[in-house]
Amino acid sequence: MVFFRLSPVPGSGLVVLCLILGIFTVHEPVAFRIPLNDIFRCNSMLTAEKKDVIQHYWDVHVQAFVQNGTVSTKEFLCDKDKTSTTVVPVTPTTLPSPTTTPAQKEKPEIGSYSVNNTNGTCLLATMGLQLNMTQDKVVTVINIKPNTTDFTGSCHSQTALLRLNGSNIKYLDFVFAVKNENRFYLKEVNVSMYLVNGSVFSIANNNLSYWDAPLGSSYMCNKEQTVSVSGAFQINTFYLRVQPFNVIEGKYSTAQDCSADEDNFLVPIAVGAALAGVLILVLLIYLIGLKHHHTGYEQF
Repeated sequence: MVFFRLSPVPGSGLVVLCLILGIFTVHEPVAFRIPLNDIFRCNSMLTAEKKDVIQHYWDVHVQAFVQNGTVSTKEFLCDKDKTSTTVVPVTPTTLPSPTTTPAQKEKPEIGSYSVNNTNGTCLLATMGLQLNMTQDKVVTVINIKPNTTDFTGSCHSQTALLRLNGSNIKYLDFVFAVKNENRFYLKEVNVSMYLVNGSVFSIANNNLSYWDAPLGSSYMCNKEQTVSVSGAFQINTFYLRVQPFNVIEGKYSTAQDCSADEDNFLVPIAVGAALAGVLILVLLIYLIGLKHHHTGYEQF
């Protein structure tokens, strides 16, 4: 049995953190004096040893005495997590604090998800998902792991829902809707996640317009796409394919590729440019002919 014991120091506003190993209590090697309202954090490895028992701990986050039901945002770091730096006096400025951007993260694994009703499979989705969250100007990137992610949902005539959840994801909802009676699209995304400090990150947007395709077909995009839910939350998708309506025999129907959207956007531009070129050419020919015509009159 292994557990922590945290005891307040009377009159000091501090907490002493000790580890209890079975019937052995370790005091001095791993004792910390922590301000009463702070979260104790130690991502580095801590080692507790007593006789023949050796325990290793890392990524420890503890707040023993929560005040007024609110988790503190102040952290007390263990010595191993602290970095020694020389403080150089500088003149204060009013420059805004930059947003911390994490290093490039690997692409997520591709997961396959489905929703069933009384008629069989009614929704299919295959995609790699990468969540980008910004809180207090710090960016966090999380790759969804399909093998540890559960999924549920529901299907109706005008809407369909795919819900994902996992150890730190309370829910991640993708809501699809029918428009103009002949097309579907991603209309809404809702997310609620547990953060390391115990708080909950929640965002919802029911006014989206992504992944548009005809009913009876699927939407596919193998390249990376970004679903911008809000300024603080975006979802990057990889090798995406979804069909939220009219699934037949549990298989995808013919796909509309996202590259077709780009082609549809480029075709009018190309046609317009070609017409403009023809008009300019006709105008030049007309002006040249008009000039020769006037020259003939002058010679006469």
